[in-house]
Amino acid sequence: MLSGILYGLNIIVWLVFVGLLGFLCIRTRSKGLIVMFATYVGFMIVEAIFQPFFQQYIDRWAGGKVDNWLTESMTLGSFLMIFEMIKRFFYMSLNLIGLFLVYKEWRQGKFNQPLV
Repeated sequence: MLSGILYGLNIIVWLVFVGLLGFLCIRTRSKGLIVMFATYVGFMIVEAIFQPFFQQYIDRWAGGKVDNWLTESMTLGSFLMIFEMIKRFFYMSLNLIGLFLVYKEWRQGKFNQPLV
């Protein structure tokens, strides 16, 4: 019951965040925000597509049904930790590029409000 409520709240917050970020991308036409929006949505889509295949591989590995060079050289826990660190590195790098572009656009005066 509680996990269902938390899962629903998580989806609502994610949709609001993506919606507001998309609105800001359209409103400001900022390259940095577009990079950050594309990174966020792109990683979610790719993860949703490949998660079932990845999970099947991990389940087979945990059951001892996979025997290759990777399973001989490291444990399942170390593989998952390295995989998540690499994924997070790419995610944060793309977001950092977007943040740098936003800063550059801000320095050029793109986000200044017009005086009324």
